[in-house]
Amino acid sequence: MASLIPKVVLSPFVTGPLLAVLAFGPPEVRGPLVEKLGSIKVPVDILVTVLKFLVPLGVVSLINNVLNGWALRNWKWSSDSTKDWVWGQEVAVITGGSNGIGAATAERLALRGVKVAVLDVMDLSAELKASPNIKYFNCDLRNREAVAKAATEVRSTLGSPSILVNNAGIGNAGDILNLTPGALHAIFDINLIAQWYTIQEFLPDMIKKKKGHIMSVSSMSAFTGIAGISDYCSIKAALTAFYESLNQELKHRYHCPEILTSIVYPLWTSTRLTEQLEEDIKKASKTPIMKVGTVGDAMSKQILECKRGRIFLPNLFWTRAAPGLRGLPLWLQELIRDDTAKMVVQQGTSYEMGMEKQ
Repeated sequence: MASLIPKVVLSPFVTGPLLAVLAFGPPEVRGPLVEKLGSIKVPVDILVTVLKFLVPLGVVSLINNVLNGWALRNWKWSSDSTKDWVWGQEVAVITGGSNGIGAATAERLALRGVKVAVLDVMDLSAELKASPNIKYFNCDLRNREAVAKAATEVRSTLGSPSILVNNAGIGNAGDILNLTPGALHAIFDINLIAQWYTIQEFLPDMIKKKKGHIMSVSSMSAFTGIAGISDYCSIKAALTAFYESLNQELKHRYHCPEILTSIVYPLWTSTRLTEQLEEDIKKASKTPIMKVGTVGDAMSKQILECKRGRIFLPNLFWTRAAPGLRGLPLWLQELIRDDTAKMVVQQGTSYEMGMEKQ
């Protein structure tokens, strides 16, 4: 319901007719409407003034949405990106897919017949093992040779992947002065650098076929620094630049705009990655912690509908506006960042794809 209100308020197809009737409508039409609106206890002249502001704002918003869609389709007015996808013949690679968001996405794709290769250091859960469409490949994503070996095994076992979901990640809870070189190398290698490795392995076949979908899992922390997880915020911000650069290279270096790309920005989600921090988050955050199924639903829906672009979760007006945070006045940015100061209090924990590291 909360997400519906901005859509209604910013729809010129709603506000336009309402303004026309209230400001210019004949008495026999205007009268009954004014009577019905009496329950909201707002004078009609004030409502008309507000609508005079909302109508042009809605028109601008509508034009902006049309232009955004045009840009996402690589400046084409129509897209036929769904025609070549046959889910029973597709192969998806999901890194860090043994649990959490990756596992939820794997389950949903497998239900549609997609053959899913999970690259992880942890074995599959009993539920995932029960699926005939999900296969596990042990892979330490920090190691370039290990990624190449796993990629070869995936291709020889399942076929050439058309879908790549870079989901694997770890999280270090620690202040800048407390983070060790080992912890820093681990989180940057797994959360960021490994995405170069997997794309280097699987993108060439996608380019040859002019078909594919590459999805990266970032975070809402990409848009602000948070005390206690400086490394995590830095990586998630870097993933945005990586996603944008990948799009540019697909269009202008490889001349293959047919390949779809997506990036996901979830807010706090209940996974093994966050379980040590959940109490701190609940005390400091005004938004409930999401379930992994919510994120998995959105990610699999984006893939199965052959859409590209950014996914903000939860899908609210303020989360979609988050990329504009750094364009706000500095004093307002600092107030927003200060509000996150108590979100991460637990120190010295580190989780790799859900498995605790020492």
